[in-house]
Order: sequence, then structure tokens, then C-alpha cells
Amino acid sequence: MENEVGIEEKKSLDKIYTIKGSIFIFLGITARIVVLYYYYYIHLLNPYISWGDAHRNYYYEYGEHYPLLTQIFIVVFVFLSFGRFEIFVLWAYFWDLLTCLMFYFVIKSFNIKNKEYAFGFFLINPLFFFINTFSLEGCGYHITDAFFLFFFFLALIYYPRKERYARYLFYIFLGLSMCIKYYTIPAIGFLFIKFLYEKNWGELKIMGILIIPLVIVLIFLPLFYLPYHYVALAIWNLKGSYVPRFIRALPFICIFTLFIVYRLEKSDIFEVLIISMVAFGTYLFFSWPFLRWFQSIIFYGILKEREFFRFKLNLGFIKREIIVNNHMLTFYLSFIGVFYSILIIIFYL
Repeated sequence: MENEVGIEEKKSLDKIYTIKGSIFIFLGITARIVVLYYYYYIHLLNPYISWGDAHRNYYYEYGEHYPLLTQIFIVVFVFLSFGRFEIFVLWAYFWDLLTCLMFYFVIKSFNIKNKEYAFGFFLINPLFFFINTFSLEGCGYHITDAFFLFFFFLALIYYPRKERYARYLFYIFLGLSMCIKYYTIPAIGFLFIKFLYEKNWGELKIMGILIIPLVIVLIFLPLFYLPYHYVALAIWNLKGSYVPRFIRALPFICIFTLFIVYRLEKSDIFEVLIISMVAFGTYLFFSWPFLRWFQSIIFYGILKEREFFRFKLNLGFIKREIIVNNHMLTFYLSFIGVFYSILIIIFYL
């Protein structure tokens, strides 16, 4: 009898999660459509409002500090805009929405319970929305970050799978994401040490064969025949020149060292990727103080499934059990990130 009650209660909770998830998904997608129309409308009223990264990327000669592969993607979509900046903005919206929708397949691949619920919480996550879609300054699209997330999410889709081909695709897409943006580059060092310590020669060989050539061809070799790669490094360093380089590198060194000493042995590859992005983000923060560098924490919070605690709420007319899990906690903690983002805009930009 108790088992039957437990099964019925579980079915009831799953139904509630599904309904909530569907509502959140609808709200998240609708909000992104509304924002696109909002951007066109406010710039129609006032053409002098900044289009932000969308404008800079369209006139890509001002964005030559991007890696070679990113430049290629920008050139392709500028060409596909047929000389109309408004079409390029539509492409930026498309890539923002595409990467958001791809995260559902990441959740599905990680076999997260209540997939719609988890995906819905991701779509309405205020920090992810604020740093990738909406901006108080005019336009919040960062198409180059969307290129990175596209390949990074593809890598995560294949990460949990055990088939041989899936391991190859995981490392190929991970390597391509590194060549779009440098966020996951430190993972090469982390994983090399991890595989060496574990004597996991098979995984080390696959990573070396698939990622290293991509990094050499698309990042290292262009340094010898594309001068703007040097300009890119100079821009990053000069932007944060008010802080000594040792101080800028200190948080990265601390995270790298502490993780290797206390956590690397117990961690999985996904955790290594997240830590590498956070560590690199601490260095980037001194050049451009954006919380965008730390959005990988959101992915970790959603994909590392965990229930923290539950309690019964009894307010007379409202009686229900509240379950505080990783999805809910990530959502509410993101409001703190939004608050700090606004402070950065006010006091720095």
C-alpha cells in the first residue's frame, strides 16, 4: 500500500515538473522573440543607440582580434546578410536561440531527470539571459560566444556516450570550441595531467591526436602569417595593464594548483572543463570585467544533478512540499550574478 502511495506521489510530482517545465520553456523562448522585436523597435526610434557586439562583428575589420576560425564564421554570416546589417542582427538572434535550444539535447544526453523542467529553468535563468541575450545598453547578442557554445554543447552532447565514435566527436568538437574562443584552452593542461596520473593512455592518445593538431593549425600557425593574432594578445594585455600581470595570473594559478592537488583525481572530464573555464575567466576578468566569463557555472549547476533538501510548506490555504535541487538553486543564485553585472555596467562601463 505504501509503495502504491509512493508511486502515485512520484507520478504527481513528475506531472507538476512537466507542466512547470513547459511553462518555463514557453516563457524563455517568448522572451527571446520579444527582445528581438524590442531591439529593432528601439533602434528605429533612436538609430544612435549602440548595437554593441553585433555592430562590431558586422564591421569585422574592427574585430580582427578574434581567432582565425571565428573570423571565418563572421565573414560567412556577414556575406549571408547581403549587405544589410538588420539581417546580420537576425543571424545573431538565430545563433543565440539555436545554442539555447541545443542545451536541451545536452540535458537529454546527461540523462537528467525531468528534462523539460531543467531545460525550462535554463531558458529563464536570469544571468544567462542577461549576459547573452538582453542588454541595458542597446543589444545583447554576442554571436562569437554563440559560435563557441555551439561547438561546446556539441561536445557535451557526445561526452556521456560510451561509443568509440562519440569519444572522437567529443574531442573534435571540444577542440573546435577552443579554436573559436580560448575559454577551454586550460583544459588541455588539466586533462594531460589527469590522464598521465591515471595512466589513461587511450584517452590521452585520443585527445592528443584530435585536439592538438586543431590548436596548432587554427591557433598557433596563424601567428606566423596573420599579424592580427599578435594584436589580439596585445589588446588583452593592454586592456588590463593597470593590474600587474602576476596579480592577474594569481587567481588562475591558485585555482589550477588547488584543483590539481585536491580535486583532479576525483573529478570527471566535464568538471575539468568547467574549472578550466572558470580559471581562465579570472584572468580575462582583469581585461574586461564581464561575468560572461563565468557562465559555465550555470551549465555545471544544471547538469550536476543533486537534491539539497526538502521541506513541507503549510500556510493554511497552501500546503505543499518544497524541493530545493540544483536547478532551483542555480536559478536563484543567478540573480546575484545579475546584480553584479548591473554594478559593473554602472561603475565600469
